[in-house]
Amino acid sequence: MIAPMPSALILLAATLYGMSPILAKIAYSHGVTPLTLLALRATMGTLFVWIGLAATRRLALPPRPFLTPLVVLGLTVVPIQVGSYFYALTVLPASSASVIANTSPVHVAWMGWLVLGETLTPADLAILVGIVGGAALVAGQTPLAGHIVGLVALIAATLGAAFYLVAQRRLVRDVAPLTVLAVVLPSSAAVYWSAGLVTRSIHLAMPLPAILAVAAATVAGALASFVLLVALQVTPATRASMLGMLEPVVAVVLSVLLLGDTMTWLRAAGIAIVLSGITLLQLRRAG
Repeated sequence: MIAPMPSALILLAATLYGMSPILAKIAYSHGVTPLTLLALRATMGTLFVWIGLAATRRLALPPRPFLTPLVVLGLTVVPIQVGSYFYALTVLPASSASVIANTSPVHVAWMGWLVLGETLTPADLAILVGIVGGAALVAGQTPLAGHIVGLVALIAATLGAAFYLVAQRRLVRDVAPLTVLAVVLPSSAAVYWSAGLVTRSIHLAMPLPAILAVAAATVAGALASFVLLVALQVTPATRASMLGMLEPVVAVVLSVLLLGDTMTWLRAAGIAIVLSGITLLQLRRAG
């Protein structure tokens, strides 16, 4: 059974992550580019983490066997996952992007079956098919502008999220959460800044609403990452995924209320199918 505190932390992280696409959409509406947002978000997050480590007198590199994997994650999986997701937000509604991206437990399930030999029952397979069908329904009801490119980016983000969740669960057994972020965040920041400078898509001059949106996204992202890593120290990844389904719910509600996102009956049905299917799948796997 999950202890109340880790559960509360995961729900807090899910809420903060659910706010991120909304804040990104607000920033984009004021001319902020995805790479500008990601570079500033990762850089400020790094500063917050290092200040926290310095304040607790734990400012030190992780043990050598873990340093290289953390740097590799920060240079590859994290930028691919986060960058693909935030690019998709430029062409897709926040609600659709969040729901489809959060089908990552489906990939955790088949990865476990393919790589680790974990058993998938016929009931599990039926649920997985239902989740994919619900996601397809959401995608089919999404506006066509940038639809295909956005969906391809979401597939990359979803696969990266599944792998990163499993990797996080393994790493935080031996490395403190703040130390994990102290390596992963600056590594990914270096990728964002490099890509932005090469493509000349880093633009730091922005109006006040954009500055506030970027600042809020930075705080939300850093805090969400930290509390999730703390919770993963004692919470299995599958259960964390189940509780994390609050994230798309928050994103959908805020997208409709704040961004004027249109919600058709078919799209709402697809969202409900995805959320119900993933919840049921995780309940079965955690039982």
